[in-house]
Amino acid sequence: MFSTLLQSVYSYFWLLPLTGVAYFGVSALLPGKKHANFPSVGSWDGLIPAFIHNVIFALSAASLLKRGHEKLISNNEAIIILPHALLKELAGLPVTVASPQRALERDLLGQYTGVSLLVESQLHHSIMQRRLTPRIPLLIPRIERTVARAFEKHFPNADEWVEIQPSKILGPILAKVAAEALVGPEFSHDPTWVDISTHYTEAVSYFGAGLTLALVPEVFATAAALRILPTWMQEAVAPLLPTLRAVRRYLAQAKRLLSPRISDLIKKNDVSHHTDDSPDETNMLAWLAGQAKGKDRDPDAIAQALVLLSLASVHTTLLRVVGVLYDVTAAGQDLRRELLDEIYMAAMADGGWGPDSYGRLRKMDSVMRESQRLSPPTVIGMKRVFVRAHTFADGTHVPAGAYACMAIHAIENDAAHTPDADRFDGLRSFRTWEEEREKQMAGKSKASAINSSSGNPFLFETPTPTSLNFGYGRTACPGRFFASHAIKMVLVKLFGDYEFRFLPGSGRPPNVMAHEFMFTSPDQKILVRRSRKALCPF
Repeated sequence: MFSTLLQSVYSYFWLLPLTGVAYFGVSALLPGKKHANFPSVGSWDGLIPAFIHNVIFALSAASLLKRGHEKLISNNEAIIILPHALLKELAGLPVTVASPQRALERDLLGQYTGVSLLVESQLHHSIMQRRLTPRIPLLIPRIERTVARAFEKHFPNADEWVEIQPSKILGPILAKVAAEALVGPEFSHDPTWVDISTHYTEAVSYFGAGLTLALVPEVFATAAALRILPTWMQEAVAPLLPTLRAVRRYLAQAKRLLSPRISDLIKKNDVSHHTDDSPDETNMLAWLAGQAKGKDRDPDAIAQALVLLSLASVHTTLLRVVGVLYDVTAAGQDLRRELLDEIYMAAMADGGWGPDSYGRLRKMDSVMRESQRLSPPTVIGMKRVFVRAHTFADGTHVPAGAYACMAIHAIENDAAHTPDADRFDGLRSFRTWEEEREKQMAGKSKASAINSSSGNPFLFETPTPTSLNFGYGRTACPGRFFASHAIKMVLVKLFGDYEFRFLPGSGRPPNVMAHEFMFTSPDQKILVRRSRKALCPF
């Protein structure tokens, strides 16, 4: 795979002769952003051009980050890796000092991909917290029906082993799952929306960060090259890329599809109050249209925001579902049986299978958490662009305009936090939870939070000081609760109704790195057949 990828990278080197002279000429005149008060890794200023630093970072960010939690790494500009000890202080900084939205804008090249809209408006954040999360139980039966129909359409109904490409086949399924919460039943099965939410994600990922849902090496190589280039060169090269046109085309299609409905809802909200819990209006589209004020009442802007939310939802859930599928298959039948027994027991509990059943899947939570520990979406987190200079309590000073973050993958996999960290142990968190529960019952622990879904530190969606993939504190990802339920629904269907194994002579594929981003091998194939005894309860 990597030899193919390198060949693809070489095929895009036609860009370099066009820009090489300009690069070295202009770079000589432009001062680089340096932070002399920080030690550095992967930087040999004065000896190697910044362009080469960027290539080094793109290819080996994870290994560089393992060399220290307080370092400076070059990639377009200096990235300040803050020490873990500053976590709570960093998480508590207001956005007027340190902005996570501006960091996201930088990561995904917001001026090209449309992500800059999320910097301008935070309405979606509060609506996810106050509207979507409390209504997840209302959405679950509808989403379960969507999952069942999507599997019937996209998954092979074969009693014998057949090959599938998990990333490709699960992408449309998870796009439909996300659509139920984002745009509702009116659009969730609309082929235009499913195409937009799937392929816009691919286009932005190729274009912005080298992440893909279905790897096309040539496009991936173009994206990797763009992130490597300095900002001023990105502006010169971007118009040459077909992915930029694709991004703009998908955004325009989304506006044509959604804006008329959004406009109608805005007008309806102006003349009468409408319920949030009617089936057609229990979704982000209706809530955004109903709650938008001032400049946020632009139907096109709301449509664009929904595409961006789809980007986050589809990408996050797809990476985790595929990662768990690979990890459980590699772990063997014992772990799969543990999960199936848990699903069966949850379905047999008082009241049968229902929205509350997902909270009983503690072993599945553990597997999801362990899979994400080893295969996170990114090896850095708590990303901030400092709007103003700030000095932390320990004296660490971050200048205005600096990009700072924490090495979350290195933190979570530090031997001090996770023994035997290189090994996948699906029930690691589950055993710890049981131990803590036994201590609590014996009166030896004050950890009463383990009985609370909102505070249980062993649930997939719960951030802790050493598990930071969803952020930490008040800026933690507001969509993590929905993502957790969506992933579980698809995994219950996968493991309940199907069996999997790797192709002969192969095993769990290695993860692929691009810059700071990590993703499961998207071109991997695996064998699947229907289980002789289906156990999925929906």
